[in-house]
Amino acid sequence: MQSLKEVMKNNFPFQQAGEKECEACGTVYKLYQTPKGVQGACKPCADKQFKKEMNLPTVEEYRNNKEMNFILSFERVTDDLKNATVNSYKDVHKTQKEAKQAAVDFITGFDGAHSLALSGDPGLGKSHLAYAINKAIRSKGYKTLYIKATDLLERIRSTYSSHSSITEEQILSMIDGLDLLVLDDIGSEYVKSNESGHETWASDILYKVFDMRLNKSTVCTTNYFESELEAKYGNNGPRIIDRMMDMATAIRLEGESYRRKERF
Repeated sequence: MQSLKEVMKNNFPFQQAGEKECEACGTVYKLYQTPKGVQGACKPCADKQFKKEMNLPTVEEYRNNKEMNFILSFERVTDDLKNATVNSYKDVHKTQKEAKQAAVDFITGFDGAHSLALSGDPGLGKSHLAYAINKAIRSKGYKTLYIKATDLLERIRSTYSSHSSITEEQILSMIDGLDLLVLDDIGSEYVKSNESGHETWASDILYKVFDMRLNKSTVCTTNYFESELEAKYGNNGPRIIDRMMDMATAIRLEGESYRRKERF
């Protein structure tokens, strides 16, 4: 049985005719005497050209795509928000005009450090503006995530199952690495009170999230006043509010709910 070396020699009987340094990358490759003359090629450059022609992603592009797909797996957007933009937001009340301008300023001056907090009764367009900001910042190439507070807590809770394919640490690490976290409807989660009458697990998770987001941009919306959130989350309440409001512009929206007009 012939060795691989013998097979190659018998089928490709080209003699080595020297070496050459690649002008593009500096790699030294071998030259061979062939029927078409002295031939040779730089393998690294040839591989690079092949990948380019095949339009294959680079390692960095593959890593970024994988990371973005993981982020997007957490995003659940209702049909009424999918086409939301800042321009399409209907600002009737003066506080809504203020919120719309704050959204414009946040997008145009995005620095990855400052935050925005929108509060007010349901139906005033807080989620509309929040998701519109998320889309606009993402379109600039930043890593962003829009997620309801209830969805975030539910996804983290699901990691405690033995069948979960991801861990709480992976979710928190992803959140920590975002350029912008948009956390919608804070305070809407179900409250299971402890002996003192306060939620413990949810407040612990929210405190972790806001603590790791210090000096990182976050957009938050809530139907509650500060004092109400503090009361809801007990001992963690003041600490959550303190971190939520760090380097943040806060606006309380007023006006008539879009969804309460002439229902029947």
